[in-house]
Amino acid sequence: MMARGQHHSHDARGHGHGAQLNKNAWNKHCETYDRDSKDFVEKATTTMFHVLRNAGIPTKMHAQMKVLDFGAGTGNLAVPLLERLCGEVTAVDVSKGMLEYARKKMEAKKLEDRFRIINAEITAENVKAGVENDIKKDSDRCLYVEKEGYDMVLCSMVIHHMPDMVAAIKMFKSMLKPNGLLFIYEFEATDNAKAGALKDKKKSHGVFHAGLTPSTFMELMQAAGLKTLHSKHAFTFEFKDQTMDVLAGVAFKESTSRL
Repeated sequence: MMARGQHHSHDARGHGHGAQLNKNAWNKHCETYDRDSKDFVEKATTTMFHVLRNAGIPTKMHAQMKVLDFGAGTGNLAVPLLERLCGEVTAVDVSKGMLEYARKKMEAKKLEDRFRIINAEITAENVKAGVENDIKKDSDRCLYVEKEGYDMVLCSMVIHHMPDMVAAIKMFKSMLKPNGLLFIYEFEATDNAKAGALKDKKKSHGVFHAGLTPSTFMELMQAAGLKTLHSKHAFTFEFKDQTMDVLAGVAFKESTSRL
């Protein structure tokens, strides 16, 4: 399966060949993705705000808050973020088809003025300071992510696509403002995940890992220089004919940390 969760299609997650596999796979699933991922989206939306509150993060509207949604897919988590929490969402994904669905969704809800799209494979080299001021061409600007430009980075069901998880988390850290949050949904590394849905997906979907456990999440954050606020089983969801467990993790970038 590849419950890209709400998300899941993408970019710097499985650099190079892995990303290309994802782009090809997810462009094919654009029309059916929202239907197939309905159970995940409903549970992920409710759980996201619950986890943030439990981590001590106020979940009221912050008009100045900027979120980067890495592996945004069709924007199913970007919508509630814009409606309930933040002023702006930047959606990054390698799948043009998925992002077109996200764009139409935002237009229908009149959220398009607060929604930015980056249809590109983002790696650490694409994270730059002063993007808005220094990169003049819109076509170029859409290939870069602002360094220390976001109050929160959301990465939903993407980490298993990224060969070097520590490098990926360090990249997310570089995108965060001081005291910024990293929110991750990922397959929980249960026996079911290892033996079932993720076992044979490396070739077709660029899968490199069988998910995370609460302890491996904390170890991963520590290795990247982030402080864990939350790391627990979040929920179980149905995707087509499979049942999968999801871990939710939240970490933050201390204001004195180095990139």
